[in-house]
Amino acid sequence: MNHHPIRQSEEHALSRRQFSAFCACAAVALAAGIPLKRKLLVPPEADQAIAVAQIDEIEPGTAIQFDYPSEGHPCILVRFSEEEFTAFSSSCTHLMCPVHFEASTAQFVCPCHHGFFDAKDGSVIAGPPRRPLPRYEVTLADGQILVGPNLIQAKVTS
Repeated sequence: MNHHPIRQSEEHALSRRQFSAFCACAAVALAAGIPLKRKLLVPPEADQAIAVAQIDEIEPGTAIQFDYPSEGHPCILVRFSEEEFTAFSSSCTHLMCPVHFEASTAQFVCPCHHGFFDAKDGSVIAGPPRRPLPRYEVTLADGQILVGPNLIQAKVTS
Protein backbone atom coordinates (compact mmCIF):
# COMPACT_ATOMS: atom_id res chain seq x y z
CA MET A 1 0.00 0.00 0.00
CA ASN A 2 1.43 3.36 -1.07
CA HIS A 3 1.06 6.17 1.52
CA HIS A 4 2.79 8.79 -0.56
CA PRO A 5 0.62 10.98 -2.82
CA ILE A 6 3.53 11.69 -5.21
CA ARG A 7 5.49 8.96 -6.89
CA GLN A 8 9.15 8.99 -6.03
CA SER A 9 10.11 9.16 -9.70
CA GLU A 10 8.08 12.40 -10.07
CA GLU A 11 9.07 14.17 -6.85
CA HIS A 12 11.64 16.42 -8.58
CA ALA A 13 9.51 17.12 -11.65
CA LEU A 14 8.60 20.72 -12.33
CA SER A 15 5.24 21.56 -13.83
CA ARG A 16 4.80 24.15 -16.58
CA ARG A 17 2.86 26.33 -14.15
CA GLN A 18 5.67 26.23 -11.56
CA PHE A 19 8.28 26.94 -14.22
CA SER A 20 6.25 29.89 -15.59
CA ALA A 21 5.78 31.32 -12.11
CA PHE A 22 9.51 31.02 -11.43
CA CYS A 23 10.38 32.79 -14.72
CA ALA A 24 7.91 35.60 -14.01
CA CYS A 25 9.30 36.14 -10.51
CA ALA A 26 12.88 36.11 -11.80
CA ALA A 27 12.04 38.67 -14.51
CA VAL A 28 10.42 41.00 -11.96
CA ALA A 29 13.38 40.66 -9.59
CA LEU A 30 15.84 41.37 -12.41
CA ALA A 31 13.89 44.41 -13.60
CA ALA A 32 13.68 45.78 -10.06
CA GLY A 33 17.40 45.21 -9.46
CA ILE A 34 18.73 47.10 -12.49
CA PRO A 35 17.86 50.62 -11.24
CA LEU A 36 19.10 49.71 -7.76
CA LYS A 37 22.43 48.46 -9.15
CA ARG A 38 22.79 51.59 -11.25
CA LYS A 39 22.06 53.78 -8.21
CA LEU A 40 24.59 51.98 -6.01
CA LEU A 41 27.44 51.51 -8.47
CA VAL A 42 27.31 54.65 -10.60
CA PRO A 43 28.01 57.90 -8.78
CA PRO A 44 25.26 60.48 -9.24
CA GLU A 45 25.85 63.29 -11.71
CA ALA A 46 26.99 66.64 -10.31
CA ASP A 47 26.28 69.96 -11.93
CA GLN A 48 28.83 72.14 -10.14
CA ALA A 49 32.05 72.03 -8.17
CA ILE A 50 32.02 72.45 -4.42
CA ALA A 51 34.60 73.95 -2.06
CA VAL A 52 35.89 71.10 0.09
CA ALA A 53 38.50 72.91 2.21
CA GLN A 54 41.02 75.72 2.33
CA ILE A 55 44.38 74.75 0.83
CA ASP A 56 46.24 75.46 4.08
CA GLU A 57 43.90 73.19 6.09
CA ILE A 58 45.36 70.00 4.57
CA GLU A 59 48.99 69.03 5.01
CA PRO A 60 50.85 67.21 2.21
CA GLY A 61 50.60 63.43 2.68
CA THR A 62 47.18 63.58 4.37
CA ALA A 63 43.56 63.05 3.35
CA ILE A 64 40.13 64.32 4.37
CA GLN A 65 36.64 62.89 3.97
CA PHE A 66 33.72 64.80 2.43
CA ASP A 67 30.40 64.09 0.70
CA TYR A 68 30.03 64.72 -3.03
CA PRO A 69 27.98 65.27 -5.14
CA SER A 70 25.36 64.99 -2.38
CA GLU A 71 24.95 63.91 1.22
CA GLY A 72 25.48 60.17 1.65
CA HIS A 73 28.05 59.82 -1.17
CA PRO A 74 31.37 59.68 0.72
CA CYS A 75 34.52 60.88 -0.99
CA ILE A 76 38.14 61.32 -0.04
CA LEU A 77 40.58 64.10 -0.99
CA VAL A 78 44.34 63.45 -0.81
CA ARG A 79 47.07 66.08 -0.88
CA PHE A 80 50.36 64.62 -2.13
CA SER A 81 52.40 67.83 -2.40
CA GLU A 82 51.93 71.60 -2.43
CA GLU A 83 50.11 71.51 -5.79
CA GLU A 84 49.04 67.86 -6.23
CA PHE A 85 45.56 66.79 -5.10
CA THR A 86 43.26 63.90 -6.02
CA ALA A 87 39.63 63.22 -5.09
CA PHE A 88 37.78 59.92 -5.33
CA SER A 89 34.60 58.25 -4.24
CA SER A 90 35.56 56.42 -1.06
CA SER A 91 33.21 53.49 -1.72
CA CYS A 92 35.05 50.38 -2.90
CA THR A 93 33.91 49.26 -6.35
CA HIS A 94 33.72 45.65 -5.15
CA LEU A 95 31.02 45.74 -2.46
CA MET A 96 30.83 49.45 -1.54
CA CYS A 97 32.84 49.21 1.71
CA PRO A 98 34.60 52.46 2.70
CA VAL A 99 38.23 52.75 1.66
CA HIS A 100 40.85 54.62 3.68
CA PHE A 101 44.11 56.31 2.68
CA GLU A 102 47.46 54.73 3.58
CA ALA A 103 50.04 57.51 3.30
CA SER A 104 53.05 55.17 3.59
CA THR A 105 52.07 53.29 0.39
CA ALA A 106 50.04 56.03 -1.36
CA GLN A 107 47.15 53.58 -1.65
CA PHE A 108 43.49 53.35 -0.77
CA VAL A 109 42.77 50.18 1.19
CA CYS A 110 39.43 48.41 1.48
CA PRO A 111 39.52 46.49 4.77
CA CYS A 112 36.45 44.35 3.96
CA HIS A 113 38.01 42.15 1.27
CA HIS A 114 41.58 43.47 1.00
CA GLY A 115 41.17 45.60 -2.09
CA PHE A 116 43.94 48.07 -2.94
CA PHE A 117 43.74 51.13 -5.22
CA ASP A 118 46.40 53.56 -6.40
CA ALA A 119 45.74 56.88 -4.61
CA LYS A 120 46.97 58.96 -7.57
CA ASP A 121 44.74 57.54 -10.33
CA GLY A 122 42.29 55.21 -8.53
CA SER A 123 43.30 52.14 -10.51
CA VAL A 124 43.04 48.68 -8.94
CA ILE A 125 46.33 47.35 -7.57
CA ALA A 126 45.16 44.12 -5.94
CA GLY A 127 42.18 42.30 -4.50
CA PRO A 128 38.72 41.50 -5.76
CA PRO A 129 37.75 44.94 -7.19
CA ARG A 130 37.81 45.00 -11.00
CA ARG A 131 36.87 48.65 -11.57
CA PRO A 132 38.84 51.74 -10.51
CA LEU A 133 37.49 54.20 -7.98
CA PRO A 134 35.48 57.05 -9.55
CA ARG A 135 37.79 60.08 -9.64
CA TYR A 136 36.65 63.70 -9.52
CA GLU A 137 38.28 66.77 -11.00
CA VAL A 138 40.16 68.94 -8.46
CA THR A 139 40.91 72.63 -9.02
CA LEU A 140 42.49 75.28 -6.82
CA ALA A 141 41.03 78.81 -6.74
CA ASP A 142 41.35 81.69 -4.27
CA GLY A 143 42.96 79.51 -1.61
CA GLN A 144 40.24 76.88 -1.81
CA ILE A 145 40.16 73.29 -3.04
CA LEU A 146 37.23 72.71 -5.39
CA VAL A 147 36.01 69.24 -6.35
CA GLY A 148 33.87 68.38 -9.37
CA PRO A 149 31.80 68.39 -11.36
CA ASN A 150 33.61 66.18 -13.89
CA LEU A 151 34.55 62.54 -13.45
CA ILE A 152 38.01 61.59 -14.71
CA GLN A 153 38.25 58.14 -16.29
CA ALA A 154 40.91 55.82 -14.88
CA LYS A 155 42.42 52.81 -16.55
CA VAL A 156 40.54 49.55 -16.05
CA THR A 157 42.47 46.37 -15.32
CA SER A 158 41.01 43.06 -16.45
